[in-house]
Amino acid sequence: MIVNFMRETFKSVASCRSGNATLLVALGMPVLIGGAGMGVDVTQWYMWKRELQFAVDQAAIAGAWAAADSETESTYATRADQEFLANLSVTDDFHADPVISLADYAGGTDNSVAVSATATKELPFTGFLTGNAATISAYAQASFEEGVTFTSCLIALDDDDTGAVTIGGSAVLTASCGLAALSTDDLSIKVNGNPDVEAGWILSAGGVDEWLKNNTDDVILEYMSGLYDPFAELSPPNPSESQISRTYSCSGSNDTTFADVSVRTITNYSYWQGPNQNNVEAWDNPDGRASSNTYNQDEGLIVPNGTVEGTEVERETVWRDLGGKGQKKKWERREYDRTTIYSNVVVQEGGQAGNVRPGTYSSIRIGCDTAFAPGVYNIDGGSLTINGQHEVNGAGVMFVLYNGASVTINGGADVNLTGMTASDLMNVGLSPEDANDLAGMLVFEDRDGPGAGNNGQRFNGNSNTVLNGTMYFPVSEVFFAGTAGVTSQCLMIAANNITITGTADMQTFCPADSTEDTTVVSTASKVRLVA
Repeated sequence: MIVNFMRETFKSVASCRSGNATLLVALGMPVLIGGAGMGVDVTQWYMWKRELQFAVDQAAIAGAWAAADSETESTYATRADQEFLANLSVTDDFHADPVISLADYAGGTDNSVAVSATATKELPFTGFLTGNAATISAYAQASFEEGVTFTSCLIALDDDDTGAVTIGGSAVLTASCGLAALSTDDLSIKVNGNPDVEAGWILSAGGVDEWLKNNTDDVILEYMSGLYDPFAELSPPNPSESQISRTYSCSGSNDTTFADVSVRTITNYSYWQGPNQNNVEAWDNPDGRASSNTYNQDEGLIVPNGTVEGTEVERETVWRDLGGKGQKKKWERREYDRTTIYSNVVVQEGGQAGNVRPGTYSSIRIGCDTAFAPGVYNIDGGSLTINGQHEVNGAGVMFVLYNGASVTINGGADVNLTGMTASDLMNVGLSPEDANDLAGMLVFEDRDGPGAGNNGQRFNGNSNTVLNGTMYFPVSEVFFAGTAGVTSQCLMIAANNITITGTADMQTFCPADSTEDTTVVSTASKVRLVA
């Protein structure tokens, strides 16, 4: 009985369908709650990870930009840390300090910035189950290349000519101060012959002759962007003294005396009334002239020959009759006191075409030993030609070429010419900024002129030819067939085209331990996120 009762009871329970849903829900509830908790934790974890990764990415990039600049390279870690903190929000309260270091990349040494960071915090669900906090980590690496600045002492300025720089025959070019061409032609720098070339670096906006690639150890950079004329924004000075029309000759000339001159002038006016100058009384003239006290100081003035250092005083009293009669007669008395001080007196002796003075010349064709006084010389339409066995000297000079004027320096002469310093240029009226920009300029061709034509500018000097400074010919071709030395600064030639012929010997463009500092291109720094 009992057995039958139990069997019937179990059959009844087994066949009953009421309450099944409740049972299923009860059995599935742990899975449902666990899945929801895990979803919340994964979302939190992903948000932390994403923020931390972005922060280290930005930190690595900022550090790399700092490391790519020589002026800020020592601050790369500080910049990276600043950028890391600036990009945190959610993890700001529980991150660890980032690890920032230089790292090697792609065969380089310390050419990237690496940043790693962690953040640790307990997640609501998994932390409850495991009792442990979750740690996320992020890593980033950014490589960098420093920007490079190139200078040059030979620059061809034409923007599209074939052979803008042409090196011919057995020419020797071992200046090692850079060669550049702004021409975009596929053969902007051309070689004719078998020269000896050691320029240090060869830069071109176009292509470079294969001969140079195969026969030199120079750094060669082709199809560069950003090459420019470093003098394009400059204008030649034209002080008043240089506008005086002059003629060069080898006839004798008188001495010229220069001095610094200081002049103080005191002028007093007073007014009187009376029949004569010995019998007057003061008169208040409402229309009388005011007294004055002036002071002027000039340096390097031309003064009369025979002037010596010292002080000269000139005093004068002049009475002027203003009209009237008897006791009503009116007088003006002027008391004049002028004190002149001469100092730094320099006498330039006269001689055969000696001491040529700044001014405007149609041509200067050297025919005897010649010394150029400091200053600016305008050559208008003609030429500056140095031939023969003559000594030609000039320190602090600049030759400005107008209306197709040219320069020719041939072998045989002893030449020593040095460009104007900033101080020289300020003395002729230039502002300090303009004077600094033009300092060292020896020859400046007017870019609005027609240029020197097919004959160009020609330098066929010898071992006694010394040219210190910059020669700028923006609309002419320069033919360099001789040699030139320097003593005080690098010789710099910038011309529309440059042809170096087979007899040229260009080994002494810069004094020992000196470098040319005229920049012709600057490449930008590069930064790239690589991990």
